Amino acid sequence: MTDFYTELPKVELHAHLNGSISPNTMKKLIAKKPDLKVHDQMTMIDKGKKRTLEECFQMFQIIHQLTSTPEDILMVTKDVIKEFADDGVKYLELRSTPRRENITGMTKKTYVESILEGIRQSKEENLDIDVRYLIAIDRRGGPSVAKETVKLAEEFFLSTQDTVLGLDLSGDPNTDDKGVFATHLSQEYQLAAETFNLTQSQVWELSYKSINYIFASESTRSELRKKWNHLKPKVLNS
Repeated sequence: MTDFYTELPKVELHAHLNGSISPNTMKKLIAKKPDLKVHDQMTMIDKGKKRTLEECFQMFQIIHQLTSTPEDILMVTKDVIKEFADDGVKYLELRSTPRRENITGMTKKTYVESILEGIRQSKEENLDIDVRYLIAIDRRGGPSVAKETVKLAEEFFLSTQDTVLGLDLSGDPNTDDKGVFATHLSQEYQLAAETFNLTQSQVWELSYKSINYIFASESTRSELRKKWNHLKPKVLNS
């Protein structure tokens, strides 16, 4: 049954970049910054252990310390995209708030450019996944920061040929992201199916209908529907 959920083509509509970092990528980031004295237990949930919601969101502060350069953001973006592709995600809308780091010289613009470069390189590697980016506004930053982000989003919206689709409004969410909550989309589908006693056909329909809610154009929706229909006989009969 687990193979069915992994092979099921999926749309991921709500993935925060920094919240989707896997333990493997976290280890690479920690190794690059020994001076921070961050250890694995601060960023990962051991199998069978639980973490409070507050503890999960404290992780974002550590992640921000570990992702302080454009090179960090590029590596994280590429790793996250590959992991989603490996999990059978065919269309991904990543979202992330542009961040500046005065110590390293990273600007909000170079932050966004690093994500876009990660998307571009992943595409060149022919991963079977279509990745788009929503530039996020953290509502806690206030109106002047929001306006700055809107201007940045407008600039990239016009120059990236539909990779930047628009804006995300973020702030203080209550369940999110495969990295912080030690899960993946296939597992979430399986949990939903077991909780609500869904058949494989019903799970397929859930996944197929999610295509309706992407931010990209109708032509992209049409291409995704073709892909789902092409894969359907193999996945449902496996």
